Amino acid sequence: MSSPQDQSKESRFKRILIATDFSDASRNALRYAAAIARHHGARLYIAHVVSSVGYKIVGPDAEVAAAEVAARDLKELWGKLGGVDDSRGIELALIVRRGDVCNELEELIHKELINLVVVGTRGRTGISKVMLGSVAENIFRKVSCPVLTVGPNSAWDWPQREVGAEKVILFATDFGDAALKALPFAVSIANRSRSKLILLHVDKPLVQTDPTPICGQTLDRAEEEIRTSSQQRLAELIPKDPPIESELRVKCGLPVDAILGEASRSAAGLIVLGLHRKSLVIPSGHLPSTTVFGVVIGATCPVLTVRI
Repeated sequence: MSSPQDQSKESRFKRILIATDFSDASRNALRYAAAIARHHGARLYIAHVVSSVGYKIVGPDAEVAAAEVAARDLKELWGKLGGVDDSRGIELALIVRRGDVCNELEELIHKELINLVVVGTRGRTGISKVMLGSVAENIFRKVSCPVLTVGPNSAWDWPQREVGAEKVILFATDFGDAALKALPFAVSIANRSRSKLILLHVDKPLVQTDPTPICGQTLDRAEEEIRTSSQQRLAELIPKDPPIESELRVKCGLPVDAILGEASRSAAGLIVLGLHRKSLVIPSGHLPSTTVFGVVIGATCPVLTVRI
């Protein structure tokens, strides 16, 4: 596998898509998308899809009228954003489509060669799972490019304070293929913004019900050896060129709690995670990845996921 520095060109976001339904969640995500587009000199696509489902009964004329209203609303939304966030000068495409929301977005992503999708979500928590909503969930399932999710706890003023000036990027890894694919993005963003990169691995705590030592070792000794091994593996991920400020963290416990805890302690401006395709091959409406979705819902900063 190529090194993070060899893949740095992959980490440049030049075509960014934000899908909006004019909700507060999507408006917040649009502020993030605009700030990122301005920082990277990227072309920004703001898309709204008029779902055909609600217009089958009333007829196609109503659907066309709804699309015309949506086009007007997109211009008005961008005009307000530009005045507040100094987003003028961004190369912009306002797009209104009609049809199935997820299918239309997927086609647009492929047609325009989008390399970053930004999605906002209100998020809802249940007893046993976390849900992002059908559109966000389908984006996770189908989109192969990186996805920046702006969760319900993300700050409203982050774009002005942080883009290009993040103090801390948190990269959480389980040392799997998905995490290794996400690593170059974390390195590139940290390098461009001159941020500290914290590399975090979460080990499962050892549980010993039998007082007999594990392989002749005490439980504390076994945990210490596991921690040392994980730190060594994290150290191997740090790039030599470009040199970046970095710190290694190894925690024990539940991954979601450990990642959110470290993000809070370090005041991370961005969390970067890998997402494996196999975790998404489950029926629609079920949770694709407990760890990733749990982090997205709980984080107070955006979460960048890179899928394989």
